Amino acid sequence: MLLLDTSLIAWLNQPYIDLGSSNGGALHTYGIEFSYCNLISETSFTDTPVPYGVQVILPSSFRESLLKETGMLQYQVNHPLQIANELRTERWNKLCDYLTCYHELQTVTKLRAMNLLGSLCLHQTVLEYVPEMSGSEIASDPVLAALAFCRAISSLLLRSESSNLNNLEEFEIIANNAPHGSRVRLSAALQLVVQYAKTFRNLASAEFWRSIAAKEIQDIKPYIDDFGYRLLMSVYYRAVVFVPLLHGDKDKVIEEMDLCEFYAKNLSCKNEVQEIVANENRNIVLESRTKEALWLGDIDLAEERARQLTQMDTLDPRYRLELGEILIKQRKIEEAAKVYASATRLGPPGTAIAWFMRGQCHESLGEMEIACDCYLASLHIDPEAISAVERLTNLATYLGNSAIVNWSRLRLMELQEQQQGMPKQPKVSYIREASSELKTAAEAMI
Repeated sequence: MLLLDTSLIAWLNQPYIDLGSSNGGALHTYGIEFSYCNLISETSFTDTPVPYGVQVILPSSFRESLLKETGMLQYQVNHPLQIANELRTERWNKLCDYLTCYHELQTVTKLRAMNLLGSLCLHQTVLEYVPEMSGSEIASDPVLAALAFCRAISSLLLRSESSNLNNLEEFEIIANNAPHGSRVRLSAALQLVVQYAKTFRNLASAEFWRSIAAKEIQDIKPYIDDFGYRLLMSVYYRAVVFVPLLHGDKDKVIEEMDLCEFYAKNLSCKNEVQEIVANENRNIVLESRTKEALWLGDIDLAEERARQLTQMDTLDPRYRLELGEILIKQRKIEEAAKVYASATRLGPPGTAIAWFMRGQCHESLGEMEIACDCYLASLHIDPEAISAVERLTNLATYLGNSAIVNWSRLRLMELQEQQQGMPKQPKVSYIREASSELKTAAEAMI
């Protein structure tokens, strides 16, 4: 089936839109492919379950942005069954078949179906199918524990901006009750290390769950192959490094990130699936090492690593946004503008950010007309981006463009009135407020 939208962005991200096969886009698109193959494996004699998956699971806002930017809003639904029949691919129909008879499925098949929904960023749908589970239910079956973890991840992604400790309750129940030696118990413990350290700065809780994770990974070791063990060790060190990070122990941070990278670089792959999983993990590790360099104050090392990252995954715009910020920090404004321009061609996440930051660069270079166009492009994607409206108002006034001035002032008043009518919340600017500064590296090492 051909996409109604023939743009590069839609083609690269087709799995998210209609469950089409991967077209070689960013590595996270393979998460959908792996999840689909796992779902249908029990009904196929030629397919076998994929034992590993990609680590990046994107929030619901990614799919929403993708459909909005490509104009394919007919695919924006609250449930897969709501997609019109004429738009469904064979794979989408297969998913719908499983969902229609979900309650009659075996538990492992339910898990595979929910993993696929999570990969598609349909997290609210996951919560509709998977109820919260008690500790006794989770303890009774490792597959039920994995299903509970799938729900917990979707719940966390849906509530990630609330910074509410209740977000962690489900992970604690899983980490305390899932069978010992199971990957899900380890994964829950590592999530707790990261969240307690990164979100809440709770050192005591982060240290406690680190000790639990260390024991769990040793319990798992006898039951997994060398590839799986090295992968888990890389993931382990990337998570638990938050403890020395909170201590401010630079030497320990470097030592543990060295171990994280060592395991990532020494994954011996036997097939294409392992190659994809290993490459994605190396990218994630290098992204963390880039932020580590920023935390250490070594901007040159951060730039070197960020450049390498954009070369390793040329189709993921997130890494170009990272490099662009570092180049701005280095006052390499002209090159930063080019990097942001390349990011805008790849779509979400962060397309509006890329256009805005590109506008900032051109404005700094004195290229006001180009900057104006960039701010307008940013607002086309995110009409509620008040920072872009503010910059556009000032710039249009300078250029003497009365039409844009009148429109932008009216739009600014509308957005300000909307903000005044909403419950007071911490201000979150999608352009990270000060465009010449990087977000705090220690807050985003994972």
